[in-house]
Amino acid sequence: MPNASVPKILVVEDHTDTLEALAKLVRLGGYEVSAADGYQSALELARRGHFDLVLCDIGLWDGDGCDLFRELKALQKVEGIAVTGYGMKDDVERCMEAGFKAHLLKPYPVDTLLKSIADALDGKPVAPVGN
Repeated sequence: MPNASVPKILVVEDHTDTLEALAKLVRLGGYEVSAADGYQSALELARRGHFDLVLCDIGLWDGDGCDLFRELKALQKVEGIAVTGYGMKDDVERCMEAGFKAHLLKPYPVDTLLKSIADALDGKPVAPVGN
C-alpha cells in the first residue's frame, strides 16, 4: 500500500530506456513514481490520481510537453520540472512560461535532478537551468 507521506512523482518520457532509468533513479531517491510514455498516458494517470511533481520531457511522440504540463496544472495543483534535450534559450523560456519550476538539459547529473526535485517539492527556488 502506498505511503501517503511519500511525494508522488509522474515521470513523462517517450524513450522507453530513458523512462525506465529515470523512474528507477527517482524511486531510489525515495519517491513514489508513476511512469507515462507520452502525452495521453500522462493525462490518463493524472485523471486517476494526484501527483506532487511532474518530470516531463518536452518532445513527446504524441504531443508537446509544455502543452501537457499546462493541462496537468489545470487538472490539479502540481509542480513541474522539464527534463529535455531542447536547450536553446527559447526552449528554456517556453518551459518557464508553461509553469515549470526548472529546466534540466539532458544529460543532467543525478545529484542535480534529485536536488531539483527536493527543492521543487519543498517550495524552494529551483535554478531554471540545471546544468
